[in-house]
Amino acid sequence: MLDAQLNMKLLEMCSGCGACYSICPSSLNLPGYDPRAVIKDILKGDMDKWLASKSIWQCLECHYCLEMCFQHYGFENAMTALRTIAAKRGLHPPQVKRGWDMFVKTSRLGEPALPARKKFGLPDPPKSGAEEFKKLHALLKEAKEKDARKAHNE
Repeated sequence: MLDAQLNMKLLEMCSGCGACYSICPSSLNLPGYDPRAVIKDILKGDMDKWLASKSIWQCLECHYCLEMCFQHYGFENAMTALRTIAAKRGLHPPQVKRGWDMFVKTSRLGEPALPARKKFGLPDPPKSGAEEFKKLHALLKEAKEKDARKAHNE
């Protein structure tokens, strides 16, 4: 599953390099956060222990690793792939679920602070597009259910 999302050849070269470790804000500030360990375990086929780990959610997606990486591949790709798998398995922090639920409800990850916008002379934010998103989300859910029924009947 992970092989389809990641370029294992580039990850092998990534494992031997480790240049991103010295500039990764999470590595520098969070004890025990080591992208090299995650990459090595992915290459060994032992990703499951990371799916339940808070470490995969501590990547800031700051892109420093991409800027430092001579392959321009970066450790961030591995973290994103692991988070996607973890989320599909329900192994995500509660705030991720709350963020998703808010996005589905409002098509935003947060509500703008209207008094602050007025204070700084900013216009009201544009309409969120929540209704259009809800329609698309419902169509996607319906299509998935249809595909599941079709697969079950075959």
